[in-house]
Amino acid sequence: MSDDVQNKIEKATKLLHAGIKEEENGHKDKAKEYYLVAYRVMLEAANDSPSDLKKKRLDQCALILNAYKRVSGERTDFTVKKQNDDEIVEGEALLEEIGIEKPEIPKVTFEDVAGLDDVKNEILGKIIYPMKFKELSQEYNIQFGGGMLLYGPPGTGKTFIVKAIANEVKARFINVNPSTLYSEWFGVFEKNISKLFRAASLLSPAIIFFDEIDALVPKRDTSNSDAAKRGVAQLLNEVGGINSQKNKNIFIIAATNNPWEVDEAMLRPGRFDIKIYVPPPDIVARKKIFQLNLAKIKQVGNVDYDLLAEETEGYSGADIEFICKKAAQNVFMEAVKTGKSRPVETRDVIDVIGSIKPSIDYELLEKYSKYGSAF
Repeated sequence: MSDDVQNKIEKATKLLHAGIKEEENGHKDKAKEYYLVAYRVMLEAANDSPSDLKKKRLDQCALILNAYKRVSGERTDFTVKKQNDDEIVEGEALLEEIGIEKPEIPKVTFEDVAGLDDVKNEILGKIIYPMKFKELSQEYNIQFGGGMLLYGPPGTGKTFIVKAIANEVKARFINVNPSTLYSEWFGVFEKNISKLFRAASLLSPAIIFFDEIDALVPKRDTSNSDAAKRGVAQLLNEVGGINSQKNKNIFIIAATNNPWEVDEAMLRPGRFDIKIYVPPPDIVARKKIFQLNLAKIKQVGNVDYDLLAEETEGYSGADIEFICKKAAQNVFMEAVKTGKSRPVETRDVIDVIGSIKPSIDYELLEKYSKYGSAF
């Protein structure tokens, strides 16, 4: 750790303690000033820290922000409006009309997401903290309106990440598959989109998640479907409407494996202007994914997780999950045939790895790199 970072951490700590002392003495305005400066200094330290320490520093920033919010009398999560039963029933009924299941607050947390520390840190800074700490974000002119696009290879956990975001801000997770909205009948597609946003407003705080957004809003100059073109226009209007109403407590997140096929108008500022690349898991993440999946199996022996992580370079999280299931299935079938049960071992998993190719190729990764460099 550099001396500059260490000095900033020490300064932030002293400011925090000064704020606590002022708060204990009943001087909330003075405490608020100390907490705000402490947050700014700690944030600088976090941004200058190496990746393995950055999350810890950001967590410390969050604690200081909670202290700031406490003395400010401001909420530390997504502002929850007072809802009545009629609004909830109407919102859920609208979603049911278009084939979307009743939304809940997911139980998935960031701790359940293996690796992807850079992605998590970017989401914390651009999405979660501005959502949680509205008053403070306004002091820095930071807005969380608009939407976020997660792009990257299939099977890298994009949907999982969005569920963790919804859990973090305690928002209902509205999972939208393009096929549930789309219709060739004149006007139906547009009405379905309007119903979706109306429902989200009634059920807010909410996160609308569009999976496979490229199927919903393809480039209009390459699409022959009039319905698709009208749907893109309607969705643009709805997103713009959300941005003009800052207190709606609705955030829009989309995911795609093919970001270059999304209509360019959807990617302009004020729409899906936050774009985050979700890469394949690195060696540390792969190890954790193996541990999480094999932990679900009661019959597991001593497994060399480091070796498994080394042998799966280029494999996605979904690939690794399948490998674990296949290894367990193979040992189960052996136990059925021999009448003798035994634990799943390293060799069983290695055998499966040798028979399965990774679903991600390097040409695709290069394509994502070129796409990302445009931003």
